[in-house]
Amino acid sequence: MGYLREPETITVPRLPNLEPDQFWFVVRLTGHEQELRDWAAALNNPGTEQEPNPLYDPVGWAWASSKLDSSKYFERDHPLVEAARQALGMSPELLDNLWAYGASSGPTPTATP
Repeated sequence: MGYLREPETITVPRLPNLEPDQFWFVVRLTGHEQELRDWAAALNNPGTEQEPNPLYDPVGWAWASSKLDSSKYFERDHPLVEAARQALGMSPELLDNLWAYGASSGPTPTATP
């Protein structure tokens, strides 16, 4: 039987994908929403002639902003997620823990009387 990919090259994600609401819940819970959006925006800012922006990458910005704004799901092992993790100064272990929390049922909503 032929395979589209060799079986030994297929990897199983370490953590489940997050739906957008789960992803943004964790980002907002940890207070990183503005920092994440600022990082993505910085990719589209060339800086000035005197102070060029070392992060400037308009293709990267188009990719990152599209993914953040319109993704149907987020993959923990996606290169964009890893780049954002590094930009935010977050350890892999912390992101894994937050990712797992986001994938869980999350907090239990409470009704107010």
